[in-house]
Amino acid sequence: MRIVMLVTDLNIPLGGMKAEAVHVRSVAAALLRAGHQVSAVVATPGAPETFAPLVASGLDVRVLRQPRTVRELDWHFSQVNPDLVIERLALLSPEGALAAADAGVPHVYEVNAPLDLEAARHRNFDRVPEARAAFTQGFAVSRGAIAVSEEVARWVGTLAPEGFPIHVQSNGADPSFLNAADAKLVRRIQERLRLGSGEFRIGFVGSFRPWHDLDTLLHAADDVAVHTPVRLLMIGDGPQRNHLLRTAWSSRAAVTLTGLVPHDEMAAHLALCDVVAVPYASGADYFSPIKLVEAMAAARPVVATATGPVQSVVSDGVNGILVEAGDRAGWSAAIRRLALEPSLRGRLGAEARRTVERGHLWDEAVARMLAFAAPLSTSRKNARTA
Repeated sequence: MRIVMLVTDLNIPLGGMKAEAVHVRSVAAALLRAGHQVSAVVATPGAPETFAPLVASGLDVRVLRQPRTVRELDWHFSQVNPDLVIERLALLSPEGALAAADAGVPHVYEVNAPLDLEAARHRNFDRVPEARAAFTQGFAVSRGAIAVSEEVARWVGTLAPEGFPIHVQSNGADPSFLNAADAKLVRRIQERLRLGSGEFRIGFVGSFRPWHDLDTLLHAADDVAVHTPVRLLMIGDGPQRNHLLRTAWSSRAAVTLTGLVPHDEMAAHLALCDVVAVPYASGADYFSPIKLVEAMAAARPVVATATGPVQSVVSDGVNGILVEAGDRAGWSAAIRRLALEPSLRGRLGAEARRTVERGHLWDEAVARMLAFAAPLSTSRKNARTA
């Protein structure tokens, strides 16, 4: 198939280091591995060296002029002549679906969050009615949507036409995470970060956003550090960085911040962690965390907040440990237990890896996405799959 991956959000560069950009490149890579012709039509290209391997594998990269228009998108579609357009839903941007409808090209949205609600809550976005009108306009002419969680699917359903096809597909991990991390790279990172031996390392990967319950994680690390040398390895960066540093100042646990990490070094950073923590502030959160499945693929035992999307991957006591949101005592007990029981860490990590192998790699996720999208090219039948 000839497939266009459309990203109109200026804040998601194809060559970026954050999870949104990793997601776009991961889907493109899986499509290329499956033998499809893929064109990435993007608002912001970002660092070319980051997506150079994809270009070498056949990815066609096209950059949109600003402000974007239906006419320009129609021109790109005419050049590529795609069988399918997969568009990452963006605020105030129905042009992709409108252009695809005008051209008679099948179009589906890929939806990662209730964007209007998220922007209003965390970024002081004050154009919610306008954004919802744009979503409604786009959904009205699109053929369907791929949502990362049931929570996100329900939000789509409030704005889309009755019977709008929605497929729930959680995020995945690249197959490379199943392989052992490069030992030389692991040693170089360990030396660069000045990580000592004999300490229990709790890893966190993320953008340090308000929805990450870093206070509870720091509290748990501080509790465990009473009897065990503990280090929090905070992989990433974000707006809560200064708060994190202030809170960590009085903690018994050592804290190391890596800053943003190139995705091709993520497996090596995970290899330095004894456990990986995935804390959320609310059990109702809708995120499908890529970092979770990547850590599991790398055979790291995980401790995670029991949100709906997390529970679709993690079974408590089988391939990870689940804790209720805000349960500081629960987080402390889970991490302390893993610190004291190496055999448990090994068992949970091995089963976590097997879980990802059995159905949470990007290749399988993308195959399911295409299986959902294929019949929509000729039909708008009522459908809902999960």
